[in-house]
Amino acid sequence: MSRIIALKGRGNSGKTTTINLLPNILLANGYSRVAGMYQNHGSDFLDVFENGKQRVGVTSSGDTYDLVHDRLTDLINAKCDVCVCACRTSGGTHTAIYNFTGYTSHFEQKTYAATPAQEPIINAADANKLFSLI
Repeated sequence: MSRIIALKGRGNSGKTTTINLLPNILLANGYSRVAGMYQNHGSDFLDVFENGKQRVGVTSSGDTYDLVHDRLTDLINAKCDVCVCACRTSGGTHTAIYNFTGYTSHFEQKTYAATPAQEPIINAADANKLFSLI
């Protein structure tokens, strides 16, 4: 069954930074980029990867209902088996994710770093956790 994995956290908690690490993890683990799928959305992006068995879409946009809905629609239209996105802890972004009835939803809580020095370590651990869920 197709899945949506959402990294859930408050604003400015490192969701985008964490999801930005995921493409390199996918590439290091046998996935390749699907040509022509990359989209730059300012500080956010959308990209699609595949490994012969499954297609994985990744987007870092997750601040509003419209952004989450539109980017997930793009990934679903690209026939992704697994979609990874960000979502806020409030503001209706969960509703956007639940709209895709052919997909099961999993919300993974963003880990918060106690100090700025811990952020790179925490973000890398969270990105690897997302990969393990794929």
